[in-house]
Amino acid sequence: MSDCILMPLEQRSGGRRELSGWEAVWMSLGEGEAERLPFGRGSGWKPVGVPRQLSSGEGRQAVWYRTALPRPDHSGRVLLRIGGAFLATNAWINGRLLGSHYGHFGAFGFDLTPYLKPDNELVICCESPIEVQLDRKRHLMGHFNDGELRPYPASAYMSLGEPYRWEVPLGLWRSVELEYLGPVTVDWLRLKPHFEAADGRLDVEVRLRNLDGRQMDGEIDLAVSAAGHGGMPAPLRLRREFRIAGGGDHTMTMRLALPGARRWEPWRFGEQPMYRAEMAVMVGGGESARVEESFAFRDLKWDIGSRRWSFEVNGRPMFLRGACYAPAYRLDELPTDRIAADIRMAKDANIEALRVIANVLPRDFYRLADAEGMLVLQEMPLLGSYAYQARADDTRFFETSARALQSEMVEQLRNHPSVVMWIAHDEPPWLAVNADMGDVNVVRQNHSIDQDLKGAFESLDPTRPALAATGDIDTHVQLGWESGSWKDILDVEPLIVTSFGAQSLPAADSPVWDDIHGRWPVADDEPAWRHAGFQPVNWAERGVGLPSSQPSLDAYVKASQDYQAWLIRLAAEHLRTRKFEPCWGAFAFHLVDPFPAIGFGLADADRRPKAALEALKDAFRATRIIVEPMSAEPDRPSGILQRPDRPFTARLVVVNDDPQVAGPGTVRWSVTRERAVSLRGVSKLRDATLRKSYSGVAQCEVPTTSEPAIHATTVNIDLPAEGVYVIEATLMIAGEVIDRTQLRFTVTTSSPLERLRPELPRYLADRLADLQSLHAESDGLSLVLENRTRPAVLTTLTPIRLDGLTLPRHEVQVETHSGRAQLTRRLDFPLGRRMRVYIVTGQSLSAGGHALEMDIGVAGVGSGRVVIEGTVANLSS
Repeated sequence: MSDCILMPLEQRSGGRRELSGWEAVWMSLGEGEAERLPFGRGSGWKPVGVPRQLSSGEGRQAVWYRTALPRPDHSGRVLLRIGGAFLATNAWINGRLLGSHYGHFGAFGFDLTPYLKPDNELVICCESPIEVQLDRKRHLMGHFNDGELRPYPASAYMSLGEPYRWEVPLGLWRSVELEYLGPVTVDWLRLKPHFEAADGRLDVEVRLRNLDGRQMDGEIDLAVSAAGHGGMPAPLRLRREFRIAGGGDHTMTMRLALPGARRWEPWRFGEQPMYRAEMAVMVGGGESARVEESFAFRDLKWDIGSRRWSFEVNGRPMFLRGACYAPAYRLDELPTDRIAADIRMAKDANIEALRVIANVLPRDFYRLADAEGMLVLQEMPLLGSYAYQARADDTRFFETSARALQSEMVEQLRNHPSVVMWIAHDEPPWLAVNADMGDVNVVRQNHSIDQDLKGAFESLDPTRPALAATGDIDTHVQLGWESGSWKDILDVEPLIVTSFGAQSLPAADSPVWDDIHGRWPVADDEPAWRHAGFQPVNWAERGVGLPSSQPSLDAYVKASQDYQAWLIRLAAEHLRTRKFEPCWGAFAFHLVDPFPAIGFGLADADRRPKAALEALKDAFRATRIIVEPMSAEPDRPSGILQRPDRPFTARLVVVNDDPQVAGPGTVRWSVTRERAVSLRGVSKLRDATLRKSYSGVAQCEVPTTSEPAIHATTVNIDLPAEGVYVIEATLMIAGEVIDRTQLRFTVTTSSPLERLRPELPRYLADRLADLQSLHAESDGLSLVLENRTRPAVLTTLTPIRLDGLTLPRHEVQVETHSGRAQLTRRLDFPLGRRMRVYIVTGQSLSAGGHALEMDIGVAGVGSGRVVIEGTVANLSS
């Protein structure tokens, strides 16, 4: 039994006091209770700062806090308010258990009044369990205990040695306070603004709670006013009487008319008039509680489902120009001014929507988003796989916790107009795109609970659309980083893309390098870099290569940022060319790195912009002329190659999201050679006779914001002269330049250099195979694979050379329960199972040491060359 009170609202009646003088000791919950820590006893207590986010690691997964608390000089109720704590929290006063709470983002507390003495000992214990089998985790911490947005990311597969350890946040990361109030408090205040016949209507629902054991009579006084604008000449007031039984609660509803109410608009469409609802609870002639919430009038309409998507704000269809947002791993180091600066950065980059990834942020973020007209797609703290092959009680715990946290999140955020969508689960294993997770995908792990959560969103808040998962109806485009090349992006036709991008290095002079610690030059799989998020497999296969291929850190930084900027620009512009047909949005992954990282951020953790931020700003200009290359081939890692024996073809597309722009337009384009190749003799003379510049003009009707992009013209020209060219395009309306863009490409007969198949990093090879398992068989040889990364599928296993010599004809077989079987194209590769693979050559290995070089590919994990070694005994000896 728990007497925990959820506290989404601050009660502003009798004041509040922040508690200080905290001491802490590390000890598990059970051990602490045995040592009588709930009474404040025991040894080892040391001073500790609160609020402060600590780290839970192996052997240190619970921390106890205590502080002395004299009885407050207050005749009413005294509530303990804990602003936020990781993850499971228990509280005691003078050894008496007050109750418990689960979840890190919401404020909660307890009524201390019946238990206070002249001198009191307050004790709090916080637990954050460590779970290293991420597919089987049961605790809901979002990106704090899985994924790539944390130090020691999931893609490092627990492979880093000392001093790096898998940790998760722990402790009181927000302040702990006493709130002073009367006997009746406000649990929640639900505000439902809408329009009827062009006038505003506000439906109000409030739940009161009687903390006293006696019946309470009183009244509520509701005042509604304009917050900082002239939308109302005077506040509207409404009073209602109530009667609540002792220890009970009571829900009341009211309706107010607000003639002339103004609509809240996304920032690119207008202003953000906010309104304030202030409610005072009066009991016995005195004020018992006072709460305040802001709200706004705006309408959402949507039609979202399998193979369909439409989304309107205040009657306007919107293509969402967005970015993913996870501002900080250390939530105690996320001040309001940093959140405000992030939103300004986003708006300056023409971003109008932020997707909050697998977390609920402090309320200040949502208040600022309201004020700035920033749209928010809000996810629950669910990321990846949960409770796979778990016991029934663990599954129940996970699902019960998910439902409770969902309700808490909706209650906390429902009144914010900036929040326009609920999302239950980020990248769950049941998605079709996660087929490479093998059995975890096949059994559709977490599918039922995610559908239940979607239905619950629709019941709790029918005013907003809800998704069961990201990556289900929407798409995460990983081309150019996890698969394919940048050219493949031009073939994508999604409904909406909620993630695209690539990693890059922070600027060489950025302070984040002081925390990353890896000093140049570094090994290709430097642990300090991998702890900071560096994904060596992706850098080797599709990025700008590994550190060993670069002459200096400065050159590596520039190359990586140039590639990230190129990929971001190409994807954002291509998706905008498909505006409403069929695409409704594009979200870059992601705005800022949440810790000192080698990550996907458009700005690093110190908020130093990378080149990709400016590239996205250009690609997201409200009115944009876009050059989409159609005949070119991809250079490596980035850039465009054009064959001189084929016509150069490019589409010029105009897209418009500016409500002030429309009408007849003119598109002017030119193609010019900037730099020639080095030629001699007859070739040089022939080059001098070839045409190297072209231009053209086309008329078009610039679309309105509610219309799809238009195809202005197609450039189709012969470019026989080799060299570096630039195509420039300008959009003009009534003689005024609205937008200008350019794209460089190289005309050449040369093909891009073939990228050698990289060797799989040692840490990854060691987690996919037993590297010393080569064994002689009567008909060839065998080796052992063992997956210690994540549930996956084996897609490639090709022996290349044995002892440096190309293998003769052979067959690859795998051991099964019924004997050997031929290796299939896709083989389930579960965690922890040792799998013997046979290379049948018809001839046994000779005595001595041997080394087999082979190509291995595990979908979603990595691919490359590995070497398996072993020694065959000399039987005659």
